[in-house]
Amino acid sequence: MATANTVLESLRSWVDESVPDDELLPQCQTALVSLRIRLRPEMDEDDPRIATAAAALALYRRTLALQLSGGGVVSFKAGDLSIKAAGDPVLLAARIRDDAFADAAALLEGGAFAFQTT
Repeated sequence: MATANTVLESLRSWVDESVPDDELLPQCQTALVSLRIRLRPEMDEDDPRIATAAAALALYRRTLALQLSGGGVVSFKAGDLSIKAAGDPVLLAARIRDDAFADAAALLEGGAFAFQTT
């Protein structure tokens, strides 16, 4: 059975190690619940795609929250010096989420995730 800790293990591959577990675990639990309610009854929750999809969802939600709160700086300018991150972090997190959900789609009811095209 997937747990918040197994989701956290997957999430750790995408999140800086300086972020404490106690900050990430609630996000992992919420994402896992979101997937559990969509899991088909005949599917095994131990399938690693569930933990990966939950981790990807937690990553997306965390990235979005950081951007909305101003904590996710993507550019900086001082005089003539300009530094910009390579790529939109929310878009990158959305792509990770969408790929993970596509991999897990056969396990989930409804199978209809809204994929964003760019």
